Amino acid sequence: MAPSSNLMADLAQMANGAASALGGMREEVDNLIRQRIERSLNARGLVTREEFDALCTRHAALAARLALLESMSQPTTESRAKTTAKAKPISKRRDAIKKKGK
Repeated sequence: MAPSSNLMADLAQMANGAASALGGMREEVDNLIRQRIERSLNARGLVTREEFDALCTRHAALAARLALLESMSQPTTESRAKTTAKAKPISKRRDAIKKKGK
């Protein structure tokens, strides 16, 4: 009975070895497929989802910053009213210059 138990143990060991070898081959094939897909996407100028999401987030942040800067650079309606109230109309300024010249 010893030879048959050795045979069964050898068959089990060989099956385990074949299964692990096939698992390793599967990982290699998956890596090759992933590399080829990535290479073809790069050749077409396409980006991954993670890169796209990062760019969208950056774009939203820059748009918010630009809106803030634009709102800070534009004078409010109160400050516009103050500056226009202080300034004399052009016709009055022209008349004052003519009077000085005479």
